Amino acid sequence: MFLNRYMSVFLVMNIFLTNPSFALQLLSHKATYTLNVENIKNSLLEGGQGQTFFEIQEVCNGWNVREDYALMYELPNKKTAKSYSSYTTFENKNSTKHSFQLTEKSDLNGKNNYQGFVEKNEINISGSIINQDIKKLSFNKNILFPLEHLQKIIEKAKKGQSIFTSEVFFGNEESKQIKTVSTFISNKKQANVHNGKDLSKVMVWPIKIAFYSKIEKKTEPDYEISLELDEVGVVYSYKVNYGDFEVKAKLKDFQVLEKKICNN
Repeated sequence: MFLNRYMSVFLVMNIFLTNPSFALQLLSHKATYTLNVENIKNSLLEGGQGQTFFEIQEVCNGWNVREDYALMYELPNKKTAKSYSSYTTFENKNSTKHSFQLTEKSDLNGKNNYQGFVEKNEINISGSIINQDIKKLSFNKNILFPLEHLQKIIEKAKKGQSIFTSEVFFGNEESKQIKTVSTFISNKKQANVHNGKDLSKVMVWPIKIAFYSKIEKKTEPDYEISLELDEVGVVYSYKVNYGDFEVKAKLKDFQVLEKKICNN
């Protein structure tokens, strides 16, 4: 369902903020984004609004990421449907371990709760998803974890390169963990105006990312996102294009968090 795909889009976008290989120091922070469902074509939806609350914090051996979103969808005959989801992940700084947990409540899709982990060694990637039962996972070792993948994207953006494609593991879709991800990076430009705030002095990379299901092998992407990212890792806006409709998000609030103290 599109709700789970939306979760993957938001998580992928915000993991840009967690890249430990930047020469500059990225901020641990909280951010709030307003959401609107727009450009509806062939969908039962008639609109929708909501907010996403995103938090990232550097810890001693990696990064903790949490994203909570709440959406109210507008349906025909003045009906509505609520959806809430909380998705948390951890990835260590050398991208050999990645854990994840999803809690979702939706009037459209019901409830869904699971957790899991994957670990990379010299032979393959292995792990488990735990829901009603335990499902073992095993993948090619060349598949990237989210931070590992986006580290490569940021490196290419800083070098002025524009295209990068790879297979990436995401834990937010229980049956389709592997995506083929194609990323297109444009030259830096001034940020757009968001929520009435003039951001013309902020320089951002416009980035477009297309997600393809590795299992289904379609020629058209499952969905695409476009986003604005600045050099200190702040995402000012993004747009998710599902074909039948779009979800647009704009930065509303921002709060810097202190890095957790490590006890050596």
